[in-house]
Amino acid sequence: MEPYEEEHAGVEEQEKEHEHTQEKIVNEEYKTWKKNAPFLYDMILSTALEWPTLTTQWLPDVQALVPRSPRITRSEPEDPDRSFSHSVPDKPYSTHRLLIGTHTAGDAQNYLQIAHVQLPNANAPNPDDYDEDKGEIGGYGGGSKKSPMEIKFNIVQKIDHQGEVNKARYQPQNPNIIATMCTDGRVMIWDRSKHPSMPTGTVNPQMELLGHEAEGFGLSWNPHDAGHLATGSEDKTVRLWDITTYTKGNKAVKPTRTYTHHSSIVNDVQHHPLHSSLIGTVSDDITLQIIDVRNADSTRAVASVGGEHRDAINSIAFNPASETILATGSADKTIGIWDLRNLKAKLHSLEGHTDSVQSISWHPFEESVLASSSYDRKIMFWDLSRAGEEQTPEDAQDGPPELLFMHGGHTNRISDFSWNLNDPWVLCSAAEDNLLQVWKVADAIVGKDLDDVPTEELEA
Repeated sequence: MEPYEEEHAGVEEQEKEHEHTQEKIVNEEYKTWKKNAPFLYDMILSTALEWPTLTTQWLPDVQALVPRSPRITRSEPEDPDRSFSHSVPDKPYSTHRLLIGTHTAGDAQNYLQIAHVQLPNANAPNPDDYDEDKGEIGGYGGGSKKSPMEIKFNIVQKIDHQGEVNKARYQPQNPNIIATMCTDGRVMIWDRSKHPSMPTGTVNPQMELLGHEAEGFGLSWNPHDAGHLATGSEDKTVRLWDITTYTKGNKAVKPTRTYTHHSSIVNDVQHHPLHSSLIGTVSDDITLQIIDVRNADSTRAVASVGGEHRDAINSIAFNPASETILATGSADKTIGIWDLRNLKAKLHSLEGHTDSVQSISWHPFEESVLASSSYDRKIMFWDLSRAGEEQTPEDAQDGPPELLFMHGGHTNRISDFSWNLNDPWVLCSAAEDNLLQVWKVADAIVGKDLDDVPTEELEA
């Protein structure tokens, strides 16, 4: 054997050994998590999808069913096309809708999908009710394995999609309208009420937004102006769109503006939830930039900061309750907290992940709580109101004072996660290994309402 062949064989052997060691670590971490799961969660539902999804988002409506009583609805006016009311005697639960995609292999068809997820009424589970085989715990109409739900997760609509769905997001003003990011740079617009529940074999979106020259993952509907959205792509641009300019007979829609203020891949974009003219963008160029659409210059942002993170910035999230606060998640494993009034330096940095932070999202009802997911296979909850709190050496071993909770139910990279808008503390998370989990952290850990529960009780 030649010297270079020996060296190559040695490197391969080292890589295999490293992979084996990593697998053992992941498996041990998962075993520990599974052992503790009954005490950490009020509910867990694990389901293996046929194909992994890169995207997940709870739709904003819910149908609540109470035994032998009229349906209670918290959604838009009744639409028979999406009605999912049915009677389940003696098993109170609510049915929620989830938006997911597929990431298939080979020539297998991809789909944009709607799922129904049945969540139990609030009911503290008994640790003995944890089902290790299914990876489930929860109070389904009594919280006992002796009376399981007939249906917990069900795909109810599959729409043919061109290539994998990089990202899918519903329009806030009309959740039947969904935008998807495609692998060829196109952005497709779908009206799910105009598609049958089963695929037809033909990809037939209502519109195609044409302009990006490469695929992307940045997608944000304007919450203030129906039909307007922003996208960011690997072609280094941010583009604005107005789908109300659509003319019947021509599916193609061109961007209303193209921004070239980034020098590398644009990873994420978000409209400000409280200011209609502001859009935040982050990039592999390690900058956070703020666009003001009232400004005529499309080559530069009105505010920009670089050098505060040490690697690509992957995600951005404006705080929905505090108009000047925003967060960024970075490949440098940290989360930056910023104040729009002074972007020269971060307000605070959250450190706890051991790999690239991919997604971040503020709690919809708790102003100080932020969730983050990482390539380290973890989702972390952070409570910024705890920043600077003193810790005992024992507490410090569990992480910084802001770290409220860590979800360790995935053994593969997490693709996306979403807060449920109708059931506080319920999340859905999807991983690259097809596993989708719906879970609710125990009230004993976070408290039913952070404002109403003393801090000393939250730490219990």
